[in-house]
Amino acid sequence: SAADRLLATRLGTACADLIQQGVYGVMVAARGEGSEAMPLEDVAGRKKLVPLDHPWITSARRVGTNLGD
Repeated sequence: SAADRLLATRLGTACADLIQQGVYGVMVAARGEGSEAMPLEDVAGRKKLVPLDHPWITSARRVGTNLGD
């Protein structure tokens, strides 16, 4: 979708800027209308669980997405 392309452009541009600045060991996260570099040690190994009754899960199941369960 157009929203996906805009998000990919925003995050990709932020990543390229960080590489140009010599910043490594971070990931780029979407924050509001902008983006934010987050140290990998702050996010590695953490799980962000989505409840089984969340609309994203319901939608994924309706279109046949295999969620591994």
